[in-house]
Amino acid sequence: MTNGPVTNGPRTDVPATAQTEGKVIVLGSINVDLLVSAPRLPRAGETVSGTGLTHQLGGKGANQAVGAARAGAQCALLAAVGADEDGANMVAILADHGVDCGQVHATASATGCALVATSPHDNQIIHIAGANADLDDALVAGVQIDRGDICLAQMETPVAATTALFQRARKAGARTVLNVAPASDEARQLLPLCDLIVMNESELALLTGAGEQAASHDATLLDSRDRLRLTDSQALLVTLGADGLVIAQAGRIKRIAGLPATVVDTTGAGDCFCGYLAAGLARGDDIESAAREANVAASIAVQSLGAAASIPSRAAVLQSLDATFATII
Repeated sequence: MTNGPVTNGPRTDVPATAQTEGKVIVLGSINVDLLVSAPRLPRAGETVSGTGLTHQLGGKGANQAVGAARAGAQCALLAAVGADEDGANMVAILADHGVDCGQVHATASATGCALVATSPHDNQIIHIAGANADLDDALVAGVQIDRGDICLAQMETPVAATTALFQRARKAGARTVLNVAPASDEARQLLPLCDLIVMNESELALLTGAGEQAASHDATLLDSRDRLRLTDSQALLVTLGADGLVIAQAGRIKRIAGLPATVVDTTGAGDCFCGYLAAGLARGDDIESAAREANVAASIAVQSLGAAASIPSRAAVLQSLDATFATII
């Protein structure tokens, strides 16, 4: 770190959220997303016509922090931006969403950036780390971690900082959640420090050497847990896109079905899921209950453009949950 914290704090005019048993602490990236939409994504060497270019808040850390805040959690973000206009603008947007930005620091590097091309069915992203690469254990040392807190991280920031956060969380009696995205072999270093690991099917395949459909069958999913060398106390949650998700813990498998949605943009849906999941755990929900709510939130998020911008309010999620339950019975 070269400079101090960004001065923008959480807005005082944001409505107070319901009291939770713990807070959500997110360590992760902040990016400026340059978002372009197209009817379909180009093949290698091909040019397609897009429909507009927008600048939005992005970065997996920022998106997940917004998700947790929108889900009603008290949420603090540990992150770095550049001492530039983009950084100040992104922090201001985060504060508008009710995220505590007191531990977002400005460094000599430029604010991170992502070039995002989206279609109704998929997206392609090129990420430039910028200031996100400056995160270190000095930033982690400045945050208060209490028993009952949920510490959430991803793989867009240095592993050393995440390691320091998770080690402190374990000592404090907080729970640790790792979203293994974007997937890399470095994630293996963090697995022993995780209470809950969240990944999609392709990330599971990369880290275990199993096939892309490993999570579709209980036996192969349990084998994947063994390949990751997870203990009985650790939970593995694999998101399956339109097919929902599956939770594997201590030999038990629980599948939660996907929900029908008219997909407009899948960008940030996984981050929305993780933010809502962490907020539910911070409230004291069990993993299954928190995952059900997160599943609904993600199904709503894919129906509009953008990442953080598409994350729904908890009121909308609960209304959708009620409607889903009424349909089932």
